[in-house]
Amino acid sequence: MPNPPSQPVIDFHVHAFPFWDRSVLSRLPLPIGSVRRKARSLFSPLTSTMHRAQTWVRHLPEPARKAVDTLGALTPAPNLLVESSPGDLIETMDRVGVDQAVLIAHEPTIPNSFVLEQCRAHSHRLIAAVTIPAGTPEPADALRNAHAEGAKVLKIHAAAEGESPDSLHYNSLLRAATELGMPVILHTGCLHLPVIYKKPEYGRVEHFRGWFEEFTGARFVLAHMNFHDPIVALDLCQEFPNLLVDTSWQPTETIHEAVRRIGAERVLFGSDWPLVGNNIEVSLSRIDECVRMDWLTPEQAALIRGRNAARLLGFGESSDA
Repeated sequence: MPNPPSQPVIDFHVHAFPFWDRSVLSRLPLPIGSVRRKARSLFSPLTSTMHRAQTWVRHLPEPARKAVDTLGALTPAPNLLVESSPGDLIETMDRVGVDQAVLIAHEPTIPNSFVLEQCRAHSHRLIAAVTIPAGTPEPADALRNAHAEGAKVLKIHAAAEGESPDSLHYNSLLRAATELGMPVILHTGCLHLPVIYKKPEYGRVEHFRGWFEEFTGARFVLAHMNFHDPIVALDLCQEFPNLLVDTSWQPTETIHEAVRRIGAERVLFGSDWPLVGNNIEVSLSRIDECVRMDWLTPEQAALIRGRNAARLLGFGESSDA
């Protein structure tokens, strides 16, 4: 059942992959949809356990944490075969009561063109976030063109691209995003994922201090709250009022600490669906747990679940784009 307009639920961090589009499914002889749903239910206990274990990885010594990160690079693969398409995303959103989601591109695996197409097809449910890869000629113009095609948000992932935060490429993009009024989702967190992340160190949030100092008119969402080191992200948020955080991969204690230190108005619900699986349910349950623990009021929880995102995206109090 849709949420009331004044209580939207907006997931600010999801992906979908073009593995299982209709043209692929139509060529398969098996009832692949039912097979994938069955596999999803079988994976659910395993992925739930992995989510619970993940929050303890940050407490390991650095060498052990790097080893776990490296092994973790393989864990999303099986689940992506059974839960990763735009149709799977919409189905999950309907099941758990999410009204809208910011669908994030990740070139070349998740092309901007694919994300923009899906967001046009599901215009009341999906909001496009594009990425302009390093090496793109005239990156500011590329972003302006994507914005004209419907992109609402810019995503920057320096760790995956291996591009220095000091590069002219990013400087040009941030100037254009500021002019266009586009929020910037910034991957934060040093994760050692071979092949996937070319320069893991470029994920450390402290490397972006110069951006926060120069682009005070931009609105940055620190995705994953710097992952293993959320306190560093919160320190910067206290210093720079144009920074927000999302809740993806963070436990209830960290969500509570974020609200205590920077206010519920600067915390966004994010899941990073479909990586590992059960992400949306797990992320929502952690916000619910904060309410049960009296760490959040129901009003603060409503802000985090979607009202902050609606305001950031210019939707006012409505959940409709």
